Amino acid sequence: MKLIFAACAAMVAAAPAFAQDDARAEALRADLKARAQTIARERPPEIGEAAREVVDGDINWMEMRTQLAISARRDIGAQQTVTRAVARPPGLRAAGADRFKGVRAVEVNRAQAPVLVPEGGKIAETLKVYAQGDSYSATAEVADGVAMRMSGARKRLVLGDARAARAKFSAMRRQAKTLASVDAQYLITRSDSATDLSFAKFGAGYVLSLMCDAPDTDLRCTGDDFIVALASNLILLNPEAGGE
Repeated sequence: MKLIFAACAAMVAAAPAFAQDDARAEALRADLKARAQTIARERPPEIGEAAREVVDGDINWMEMRTQLAISARRDIGAQQTVTRAVARPPGLRAAGADRFKGVRAVEVNRAQAPVLVPEGGKIAETLKVYAQGDSYSATAEVADGVAMRMSGARKRLVLGDARAARAKFSAMRRQAKTLASVDAQYLITRSDSATDLSFAKFGAGYVLSLMCDAPDTDLRCTGDDFIVALASNLILLNPEAGGE
């Protein structure tokens, strides 16, 4: 059996007016290139054969629209509850790029995958999106002392001799929990520079990363609650993508 890694690589196709962001976007691409969620695939390479990169995965646009409809029904149900105040349920909601002053619609429209970003805090005022075909990366300030980056891609890496990787990711799946916003299992990992929440949905892989000014002491990065709360309400920036 072989595994396909839904690698959430950052990318950039910045226009001349955004040339100053080129280095930053290229750094995002390199930083996220190895991050992945495994998906089973038929016809693996032979043992010892080099991994082959597969760029064009199949995006399930119908599933994306179904998830939007499910969230809309949840919102209506919460609004119709008259006996007590009900918090807005987790979900996926659509919003056009024009709602964000730092986001260009032409950039969002380059992405050939659902462009998801979290909402809340300072994100709406500081969000920027960089896209290049099969992948995108979004950056924003969330609150004082913490920034976020969310990347998505339908790029996959196919491994040949994946026995060790299969055992590792099988153990990781057993520890995974479900993200209510998109009904997908997620994993949280940490490095010296970021706390990452990764999941696969709609045929793409996603990574939400938090970067804290004080990563060793800030509870928003040392704990899971803050990043899970951010990922529990996601905005879809290209709801018209994949139209028939």
